[in-house]
Amino acid sequence: MTAMTDEDYTLAGEYVLGLLDAGQEAVVAARISTDADFAAEVEAWRLRLNPLLGPEQAAPAHIWPKIEKTLPAATLQDVGSAKLTFWRTLTAMSVTAAIFLGILLLQQPAPVANPTPMIAALGSEDGRSAITATYDSAQGTMLLTPVALDTGELYPELWIIPADGKARSLGVINGDRPTKMDVSPDMRQYMNEGALLAITPEPAEGAPGGVATGPVLASGKIRIL
Repeated sequence: MTAMTDEDYTLAGEYVLGLLDAGQEAVVAARISTDADFAAEVEAWRLRLNPLLGPEQAAPAHIWPKIEKTLPAATLQDVGSAKLTFWRTLTAMSVTAAIFLGILLLQQPAPVANPTPMIAALGSEDGRSAITATYDSAQGTMLLTPVALDTGELYPELWIIPADGKARSLGVINGDRPTKMDVSPDMRQYMNEGALLAITPEPAEGAPGGVATGPVLASGKIRIL
């Protein structure tokens, strides 16, 4: 039996929330029957999420306008199309990602100040690339959840573009699964509402000289919920 990893904790939460497909659920169910530590973590997630998994309740009216600001504006041809449905689905996943980050933060020592949750929905105009990001300013922790991201033989590099318009690299990220990263202390000053997050395809070691070489695959502004 191996030690639990961050991915194991996230997988347990996704299982409880019903975010896995049938094949993944079968694999997790089999692991629960043979891995006591993992089974205990699944049960812990159930206890944490029990208030969220009860009868559906409408979100406060003032929350939705803030969420909608994170999404690209719909054009006339988007209305009623699959693309609009895609972005509505992305909104729901963004909220789920924010919930995940908040619960993961509860597993760590409490910060001195209350965290300020921020969220960004990064997307492309054609709807082919999308990734959500949730950031906790108190701990400098970001949770990245790819929805659709294809960089070919290159790797996705995340950039922060604050009010001065200069792109600064936050590092190469994983484009295949949700991951948690620590934003370096020198970059946290730029993680403010209205700053732009963007992704470009770059070499495995990152853009040469810290200057993006690939096109912007997805972008979105940081918002405070």
